[in-house]
Amino acid sequence: MPLTTGLLVALALGAGGDRLLLCRPALAGDPALARPEAVLEAGRALGRDLLDYGVPCETPAEAARAAARAGLERAVASVATGASDGSRYSLVLTSADEEELARRSLLVAPGADPVGPLAEALRSLRREAGLASPAWVKPTGWSLIGGGAVALAAGLVLGLQARDQARKADAATTPEDWLAANGAWETKRTQSAVALGVGAAAVAGGAVVLWRF
Repeated sequence: MPLTTGLLVALALGAGGDRLLLCRPALAGDPALARPEAVLEAGRALGRDLLDYGVPCETPAEAARAAARAGLERAVASVATGASDGSRYSLVLTSADEEELARRSLLVAPGADPVGPLAEALRSLRREAGLASPAWVKPTGWSLIGGGAVALAAGLVLGLQARDQARKADAATTPEDWLAANGAWETKRTQSAVALGVGAAAVAGGAVVLWRF
C-alpha cells in the first residue's frame, strides 16, 4: 500500500508540468458588459490544470514571460470586450518562449452565462496543444474511487462484526466460548483495518488521478 500511494503521488507531481498559467483578461469596450470575472471562474472549473496569475496580461508575449517566471511552459492570455451584442472573449495559448500555440474567440449573448462556453474554450485550447488528459485518466480514477468505496463499506461491516465478537467474548461463560469469540474478534478487527486502509488509499488515489491529470 505505501508503494501504491507513493507511485500515485509521484505521478501527480509529474503532471505539474502541464499546468497553464491563466492571466486575468485585459478589458476592452464597455467594462460593465465585458464580464471578465467569467474567465477566472471558467479556469477554476478546470481545477489544478490552470494556475491563476492574479493580474491581467496585456499581450500573449507578456503572458509567456509570466509563465517563464513561474516555471511553467505555457500560458493563456485573454481579452474581454463589452459590446452591445454581448461579451466577446479572445483567448490565446502561448508557450513560454512566446510562440502562439492556439487561439479561441467567442461571443456570449447578454444575459447568457459565459462560464460554460469559456471553460470549454479553455479545454479546447489544451486539447489543440496536445495537453488533454490521457484516455486512461477517467476510467482509472473512477475505478479507484469506486473500488475504494466498496473496500470502505466492507471495512465498516467487518468492524461491526468485530464489535459483535468482542461482546460475545465479554459474555462468554466457558473458556472455549471465550477463545472462539476472541479469535473471531481479532480476525475481524484485522480485516476491518486492512479494508479501511486500502479503501482510503484507493479513494485518495482516484481523487489524485482525476484532479491532477
